[in-house]
Amino acid sequence: MGKVIADLAASAASATFSVENATSSVNYVLSKTDGSAGEFLKTDGSGALSFGAIATAGFIKYTVVTATDTTFDLQSTTTKLVIEVQASGGTAGSGHSSGYNGGSGGGGAYARKLLTGMTGATDQLDITIGAPAGVGAVGNTTSVAQAGTASFTTITCTGGAGGATAGGSSQGDGGAGGAVPTTGDFNVGGGNGATGGVGVGNVSGGSWMSRGSQRMTASGGVGVDSIGYGGGGNAAYAGSHAGGDGGSAVVIVWEYA
Repeated sequence: MGKVIADLAASAASATFSVENATSSVNYVLSKTDGSAGEFLKTDGSGALSFGAIATAGFIKYTVVTATDTTFDLQSTTTKLVIEVQASGGTAGSGHSSGYNGGSGGGGAYARKLLTGMTGATDQLDITIGAPAGVGAVGNTTSVAQAGTASFTTITCTGGAGGATAGGSSQGDGGAGGAVPTTGDFNVGGGNGATGGVGVGNVSGGSWMSRGSQRMTASGGVGVDSIGYGGGGNAAYAGSHAGGDGGSAVVIVWEYA
């Protein structure tokens, strides 16, 4: 076993570095600059030695985004993301004084996707949060909650349609749920809102993050707002009462090293 002995000028002691027996000569070149505290000595496979930081792996943090942010910054050590996108729910239709109920709002669509190859703070997310659809005819939709990373992928989910306001001689139709997305690894469409019915509960469209619920009795027959993200609003009973608001959209960003 070969040895390299370094003399210590201020002491009679010495430091010894041993190398196991080798069949051929090896030239190790040590970096002339010291590493930082906690770093380790590494090789390039050809004998050049340098100091490097120990790579970290695993979960870093998660962020709940409820407002549009076109320059969302990642942590410097982030290399992978799991992005959850929940679109908003539709607002419910209003009742009519002639005795008809509005339609409940549809639930928003949901998608989840794993993104790899991120480079930390040099990548920025472009997140758009859309508002719930307003009360109106069935078919009103709002494109909500887009979450794009760099320039190579975009996750888009559609919000639930607003329930129709009751007419003078008919119940309001329920709003359609957001269509099943195609841009996630896991995609779920929103539930449809129920059409108004005299004397019965009017079920709102559910979302992945908010279960559809039966219209609760409210003072004067006023519609009930959705509880949770992305659920449709519950419709109003007969009378000139406003429908409940749909649940808002949300994007949740999970960062991993």
